Amino acid sequence: MKFTKGIFASFLVFAFVFAAAQTASAYTHMGMLKMGSTGSQVMELQKALNGNGFLISTTGAGSPGMESSYFGAKTKSAVMAFQSAKGLTPVDGIVGINTGAALGALTTTTPTGPLCPNGNTVASSCMTAPAGTPTGPTCPNGNLISNNCAPSGTTTPTGPLAGTDGSINDVNELSQYSSEEVGEGQSDVKVVGFEVEATNDGDIAIKSAKLSFTITNASGSDNLDDYIDGASIWMGSTKVGSADAGDFSEGSSGVWTKTVTLSNPVVKSDETEKFYVSVDAANSFDSGDIDSEVFTADVDNLRFADGSGVITTEDGYDLGSMDVNVSFVTFSTAADTELKITAASDSPDAGIAMVDDTSDTDNVSLLKGKFKLEGTSDVLIDELPITITTSGDSLSAVASSLTLKIGGKTYTESVGANCSTDCATVQTATVTFDDLDFTIDSEDTVEFEILADINDIENTGVTATDFDEGDTLLASLTSTNRAFMDAENEEGDQLTSSEKTGTSTGEAQELRSNGIMLTLVSTNATSSNSTTNDQDTATFTIKFKVTAIGDSVYVSTVASTAGSANNVYAVDYSGTSTLTDVSGIITNNTDTDLSGGLWYIEEGSPETLTLQVLRAPSATDDLFRAALSSLKWNTTGSTTTFNSYTSNLDDFKTDYVSLD
Repeated sequence: MKFTKGIFASFLVFAFVFAAAQTASAYTHMGMLKMGSTGSQVMELQKALNGNGFLISTTGAGSPGMESSYFGAKTKSAVMAFQSAKGLTPVDGIVGINTGAALGALTTTTPTGPLCPNGNTVASSCMTAPAGTPTGPTCPNGNLISNNCAPSGTTTPTGPLAGTDGSINDVNELSQYSSEEVGEGQSDVKVVGFEVEATNDGDIAIKSAKLSFTITNASGSDNLDDYIDGASIWMGSTKVGSADAGDFSEGSSGVWTKTVTLSNPVVKSDETEKFYVSVDAANSFDSGDIDSEVFTADVDNLRFADGSGVITTEDGYDLGSMDVNVSFVTFSTAADTELKITAASDSPDAGIAMVDDTSDTDNVSLLKGKFKLEGTSDVLIDELPITITTSGDSLSAVASSLTLKIGGKTYTESVGANCSTDCATVQTATVTFDDLDFTIDSEDTVEFEILADINDIENTGVTATDFDEGDTLLASLTSTNRAFMDAENEEGDQLTSSEKTGTSTGEAQELRSNGIMLTLVSTNATSSNSTTNDQDTATFTIKFKVTAIGDSVYVSTVASTAGSANNVYAVDYSGTSTLTDVSGIITNNTDTDLSGGLWYIEEGSPETLTLQVLRAPSATDDLFRAALSSLKWNTTGSTTTFNSYTSNLDDFKTDYVSLD
């Protein structure tokens, strides 16, 4: 900072503060910080970095005394310089547990003497020097000239150089950098790579590199700062130089160059080192600038010194002819974000959900699903619509509220107040969970569950048709729900339709105060040849366990196809021909507990039943199997009036057998 004599004198009148030297903790780690983070903790981080020589910026936001609450590209660069200086891995610019602990171990010494508005002394030209290091003349980037303008702690090797006649033997472009993609707000994206090989005559120190960026865009801007905030040069994983976009000069239209001073990285005699050029993208792009731009990056020359101090400029080999194409895209495109929705393996199958007939039943599980987030951006979900459907009565008659459980958090919405339509009159509607403010980290999978509070079956307090035994309720996250989700990436942009995929569809839960559950035990199918007419017969056997829930139940001893008065077991025969010559019988493998010609299943005492179907000799040739497709039951012992159980019977079938 420079002052004229008059201005400086007037400044002293009102701005000097005398402070006693004191030492205080520089930073208290409270949680992970990274690119895009905001808040007071970011400001404390910037203060700690600035106070220890790892400057965020020399002027403006982020500079000493003007620390901000936004974690941008410059903050990330300063964190990476700190990580490199302290030997931390990875050097990624993310303040996690290890980096936070290292920052917390630092102390910042407040200097004595007249202070500038940023808190540093006038004697130090208002600049901050690393704690414990000597002050001295500073470079334009705020680092000490005595440290080659590099951040304190930079470990890039410098002289003395071995030998006196070192030179560049070759410069080869790295082919993996050929057409790079840079997204809005991204920092340190490598766009050019090359190898420098030294001769066997001695070491060389690279003093500078001339960068060039060429922009051809007939429909948009050819101004460099519309695309990047700055560029950096790396040797391996160590940053050895950088320049802001404003430091570049435009020669001919759209051609921007800058000779970037480096921190004297050394290439040893007869060895090869890899160098990279990275860019920090502008925080936002004009869509008209990136729809047809042609942007190329190159390194035109290198200046190096040998052991005798001779400085040479090299512009041969691949220098000046790399011309790597760079594409600038929206943040979302670069992040390659995709939010995938799937049903969880333990989502409730269709079945009976037991509810109370005189009081409400809370937290009946309807649906379990997963959100899997791919790409490099976190996603914030603020609104999540869920479709619910019932049979028989209205939604309000069946359920009072829905609950969403996700990532350890719980949200509840009233069915009546948050339906997309009047839930007292409809059987299908959408309930939206809003103000969630729930973040899914990139590359993370989060499970969610939808539960319902079910009204009592009598439901005398609801004006809609009473909720009846056997009504069903299901919940789903449909493709329509997915389209109306409020889901944003780190830049605050809504995810597009292509960035949200999949559904999670629930299965109907039959709501009853009593009922049955079936469990498959075994299946079998055998055939034999009739001795009388040389035609095959078949025996199909399905063994299953019946459990009565909430009350004891009755089932029949007779099995038949549709049309029988005692059609307790409906049997489906699958084949390319119709199987008609059949008869069925139900036997009880546990005991002979009969009541009025029906099997009696006592609550709490499951019974194992066997359905046996016989196929009489027939001239029909085909493949056949038997399947238990429904089970009719009641609690009264009636032989004419039954409830029908059809849930989860997909596996209750035998193998096919060939009959002729």
